[in-house]
Amino acid sequence: MQITLKIKGKDKTFITDFISARMVRRTIEVSKGINFNDMAPEELDQMVGFIVELFSHQFTIDDVYDGLPSKQLIPTMMNCINEVVGEMGEATAGDEKNE
Repeated sequence: MQITLKIKGKDKTFITDFISARMVRRTIEVSKGINFNDMAPEELDQMVGFIVELFSHQFTIDDVYDGLPSKQLIPTMMNCINEVVGEMGEATAGDEKNE
């Protein structure tokens, strides 16, 4: 998974290639009950903090707010959630019981 932020006028791409089981739990925790169409500022801060945590604090909350284009904020949050949940879904896809 990757994210590109504009930092000091230059695009910088950050990559995370390991998503821990704890981050699956965090993803469920932070995304549960958030209405992405009508977020409170505190919920937005929580989601941006989640992105920072997901990328192992390679950048700050301010880096996200200042370096990510506004139109990419919600899609980036959704992409991060889907990437984490998607990996979990892929891992369980073959676990269906044969009858």
